[in-house]
Amino acid sequence: MFGVEIKLKMELFVRFFVALILLVAAGLKAHQLATTPSLGDGLLHARWFNIFVVEFELFFGIWLIFGLLPKLSWLASVGLFSMLSVISFYKAAILKETSCGCFGATEINPWFTTVLDLMIVLILVVFRPKEIIFKLQNFFMELGNFKRFRLVIIFVLTWFLVTVPITFILVSAKFETFTSNSVLNGHEKSIVIEPSQWIGKDFPLSQFLEDTVVDKVVKGEQNIVLFNFDCEECKRVVENIHNKSSYIFIAIPSEKNNKVLFDLPEYSMLPDKYQWWADTPIIIVLENGIVKKISKGVE
Repeated sequence: MFGVEIKLKMELFVRFFVALILLVAAGLKAHQLATTPSLGDGLLHARWFNIFVVEFELFFGIWLIFGLLPKLSWLASVGLFSMLSVISFYKAAILKETSCGCFGATEINPWFTTVLDLMIVLILVVFRPKEIIFKLQNFFMELGNFKRFRLVIIFVLTWFLVTVPITFILVSAKFETFTSNSVLNGHEKSIVIEPSQWIGKDFPLSQFLEDTVVDKVVKGEQNIVLFNFDCEECKRVVENIHNKSSYIFIAIPSEKNNKVLFDLPEYSMLPDKYQWWADTPIIIVLENGIVKKISKGVE
């Protein structure tokens, strides 16, 4: 009897622990989406996809707190964290990313989250709901016996009251995109750099560079590296450039500005009165001041 009571308490603890992780992850992601633009290509970086992820994590976290359909919830939790462990492993081993992105702007190594997700799966398996049997019909039979409609209504209202204002804020968040035709009036705070819109036009960042750099930009063919000192991929790209004197390096202001690690002979920096956002590193090929090509790395 004593052992059964401990097991039930552990099942309850695991359920609330998983719910807490999901709600914290959703909150941190929502804060990042509300305060920073979405950068990068692919599904995992798409803003609409991450808004959906926030809504799902809120839904599932609140669902677990209410304790609805424990067997189906257990199966869904095992499947979810198994999938998250695969995504974290992919980001760590294949994409070589330094942060999993699971908790918004809070940087956590994807190797750590891979281990964490697998540990959660293991804990869920060990402390599974009482008398659970690994047959699908046992899970779906639970639906036929589910009669707690009042609790469902309370759950839906809770989720609705939480997600509607958050979704409205995330969808309404707007960020100034700096194009070749942009004219800054000094009132902007955050500016998103979208160089894909610059091809065939004058290099718009010239207005922020020193005169000596501008003189180089408008003459002949030039290769420009737009980078961030906080970016590990930027560091790798810079290290792979053997003849650095043939490139013009432009830094985006950041908190670290660790110049020593990059070993650059010289570089220019965008004005720090703006908060610049860009999916760095960006290689820009100019011909007489006109943007001819944009790429994410040195070919």
